Amino acid sequence: MKRTLALALALLLPTAAAEVKRVPGTDTYYNYRTDAMTDANQSFVVIAEINDTTAETTLDLICRGGNVEIYLNTKNDLLSADDYDLERAPNIMYRVDAQQAKTIPTVVTTNNDEPDYTTLGFDEARTQIMLAALTNAQQKITIRILRNGASALDYTFSTKGFKDGMRMIKHCK
Repeated sequence: MKRTLALALALLLPTAAAEVKRVPGTDTYYNYRTDAMTDANQSFVVIAEINDTTAETTLDLICRGGNVEIYLNTKNDLLSADDYDLERAPNIMYRVDAQQAKTIPTVVTTNNDEPDYTTLGFDEARTQIMLAALTNAQQKITIRILRNGASALDYTFSTKGFKDGMRMIKHCK
């Protein structure tokens, strides 16, 4: 099941940039907004990876239909064209603070109906797992992408400011 990232990218385009706010003292950003016609929550929270000075690697939480969708966006390819075509997305390991690491699957994504090799999404059940992990983390969540036929990639996201960001977007409700 391919996840569509078009809405997520549309939310992060320069037109919304003036409205993006930073949780003070953190690498967590948010934008609260609603659809003018339906009042549906179209907000987002973005957590920048702590070692990426260009902020090209982010964990994005997007409000859609009253629920959260989570995407891992990176500056690196996370899967090959063959993996994409076969919908063979890599598993990730995640570790909350100093807890034991856990492994879950991801799903491939599209961007304007084109393959997106640098972004992974999660099905509904795994989204809830990741949301709980982010909510329960005191300091950080570390993610390792177990790429097929390539070396693993590690990313660390500080969760400082995450709860504030989610509160500012009304938990997508």
